[in-house]
Amino acid sequence: MEINKNLKYLFTLIFIVIVYCFSSCQKDNAAADYARPVVEAYLIPGQALQVKVYYQKYLEDTISYGFPITGLALKVSDGTSNVSLTETKSGIYTYADANFIKDSKTYALSFSYLDKTISAQTTIPSKPANFKASSTQQEVPAMTVGSTPTTFIPVTYSWANATSDYYMLSIQNIETYPSSISRNTRLKNEVLVGQVSTYNTEAMNFSYAGNHKVLLFHINKEYNDALKNIGGNSLNLTNPSTNVINGLGIFTGLRADTLDLFVYQ
Repeated sequence: MEINKNLKYLFTLIFIVIVYCFSSCQKDNAAADYARPVVEAYLIPGQALQVKVYYQKYLEDTISYGFPITGLALKVSDGTSNVSLTETKSGIYTYADANFIKDSKTYALSFSYLDKTISAQTTIPSKPANFKASSTQQEVPAMTVGSTPTTFIPVTYSWANATSDYYMLSIQNIETYPSSISRNTRLKNEVLVGQVSTYNTEAMNFSYAGNHKVLLFHINKEYNDALKNIGGNSLNLTNPSTNVINGLGIFTGLRADTLDLFVYQ
């Protein structure tokens, strides 16, 4: 499914930036920190479990990820079952049963590396409730030299959030050959909306016309904190956010709902 491919690309981009932040803030203690493995896993109900494990890369390294760590024995428990993951590619460990990850359950990862136990835990959030939009179409006014631009009228997205949980919004163009409508270099098509229950679109959310998918992710605090760390200043890079004990990276559950949006100019 195309959206699944887009999600993998989205999470990969976000994770690369998270790892870069880890690398940047640890350069004064690079030798010690290089021994800490970097874990990347997004647990989504209905999808096979996949955990990537990499070496922590040095800041001056130009490789997007560190080299994969192979030959590990990863286990994940849901409190009842304790399953072993299979290394399907170098540094990529999977459990193929798509029914293993379920809503509201808690999962714990553990493995040994350099005589230390690496562990992490996360709970799968519920699917966003009552996700709706004020319109299924979005006009992005053209910017023409010498004329008064048309006022941008936002689409308002809303959802239930009585318990002040954390959310992220992603706006993805799904056209095979998208038509550009903006030269905006500050595109903001992934938005960490935090603990609110509404979001109004902005012109900078869109760079292409046509059909889009708007995904609302219900995320956990550990992922929210990691994403906030990306957008922060150099001060908070001294304390990178990770929920991996004796390691770096992210092991987190998330859940999404999707609405359609047609963008035109």
